[in-house]
Amino acid sequence: MKSLIPAIAVSGLVSVASMAQSGTLPKAARAGIDAGNQAWIDGVKTGNIPLISATYAEDAVDCGPTGECTKGRLLIEQHMTTELASRGRARSASVKSSGASQNGNFVYEWGQAEAIFNNGTNNSGTNVVEKYLTVWQLQADGSWKIFRDMVIPDK
Repeated sequence: MKSLIPAIAVSGLVSVASMAQSGTLPKAARAGIDAGNQAWIDGVKTGNIPLISATYAEDAVDCGPTGECTKGRLLIEQHMTTELASRGRARSASVKSSGASQNGNFVYEWGQAEAIFNNGTNNSGTNVVEKYLTVWQLQADGSWKIFRDMVIPDK
């Protein structure tokens, strides 16, 4: 019995630490974020950039792996349109959320996004794998939109 009590205590601490790291999000927040991630997948595969940009708040900031940032939904959409024009549509795409934590009206989500692009006319394909940190903001209408999005560089 003496050895069982410390084991239960350690197990409880590990569970609490895991919840603090990745947090259990309310169902509406998780559903909104999952829908936003799916919009990115669908958008890069079909070339529907407005579908992706609709997931961003009006005053959003989107930062690439080299630190360049684009501010505002309209400019983010223009940037994505240029990027997709040079890469072509994605043959495949995925988003794997590794964790999320809520603080008030913000959810901090991190993970990895991957897409294989057709490269315009040559169809050779470019595999893009990027780790990300996205801050989602609860909007007045109850939806969740990207407030800040950052690619985490490998170097």
